[in-house]
Amino acid sequence: MKTHTVGVQVLDPKATKRANPNINAVAREAGVSVGTVSNALNNPERLAADTLQRVQDAIERLGYIRSSAGRTLIRNSSEGLGLIAPDLVNILFVEIARGAQLTASARGQYLMMANSLFNAHELAAGTAQHDLQDEFLEHFAEARTGGVLVASMRDPSAGIARIRNHVRPIVVINYDVPDADWCTVLMDNEQVGTAAIEHIASLGIRRAYFLSIPDIVQPVVERRRGLRAAAAALSVSVTEIEVSGLMASDGAAALSALLPELGGERVAILCVNDKTAIGALQVLREHPRLRIPEDVAVVGMDGDHRNDGNDWMSLTSIVLPGYQMGAEGVRLLDAEAQAGHAHERVVLPISIRVGASTVRPS
Repeated sequence: MKTHTVGVQVLDPKATKRANPNINAVAREAGVSVGTVSNALNNPERLAADTLQRVQDAIERLGYIRSSAGRTLIRNSSEGLGLIAPDLVNILFVEIARGAQLTASARGQYLMMANSLFNAHELAAGTAQHDLQDEFLEHFAEARTGGVLVASMRDPSAGIARIRNHVRPIVVINYDVPDADWCTVLMDNEQVGTAAIEHIASLGIRRAYFLSIPDIVQPVVERRRGLRAAAAALSVSVTEIEVSGLMASDGAAALSALLPELGGERVAILCVNDKTAIGALQVLREHPRLRIPEDVAVVGMDGDHRNDGNDWMSLTSIVLPGYQMGAEGVRLLDAEAQAGHAHERVVLPISIRVGASTVRPS
């Protein structure tokens, strides 16, 4: 057996102290008082330019990083904001996070994000969920976070009630709770279903299939409601098909089972999300007789699929206002922090992006 000798480094006590400098060390290095260093950090406009530069140079030389713990204790809140989002495989929540992050940054705030790992596809497929939403709410409360955005796929009421006395500015995004004690930012999910029906009706299509998971999350419930109402109003016959998940393979399996029913009258395949729509397109592409969009038109409903120029066919889809939802959430956090603020419920519109899956390019 070989024996290896590991050298032990002896640290200079002065170097050790320098490795973790405090505000007093910065004051000594810059030749100023601790109060002057505090002003340089918190109220730089109070200092002469040369004094401020001297303090900043000292901070840079020492590698000083101030601790937020003291300020948090004094104010009983921190300057940071928190965002809790479900699993980030969903482009909607990526866009919400981008909107919140960039808006907070423009306001001189910083945003910390936590992924709660709630996945609607896995839920539909029967996989047990370990949703960390309530645990992260408690974490942000313990940190006395200045405000929390909760982008949710389930009712957050119980978790919010637990922390309400510790974090007052709370905004919920993407989940509607009647008479909520917080501001809410939503998109018009009923309009998602309505827009899909209106689009195919404008093309003269009067028969459609709706491919969707069951009503296990609020957005699906609302999209189905809007779709049914619009179909009744516009005399579109809709057959609802349950899929076992939200992936392309689920859409492909459902469309394969439908093939014997297709042909003759032009029909539409309406999919609750873009991934299932892509799966349906893949099956139709291989069919020898069915043409897209002349025989079968396909619509997705979450704007997830982006045409990068290499796609076989662009997908008509509903575009969701994720970025705007995140930005509006940060605005409402600031509003919630103001005395006398009345809670707001903001509903943002959706739009439709028309592709070759429903309209043949001229």
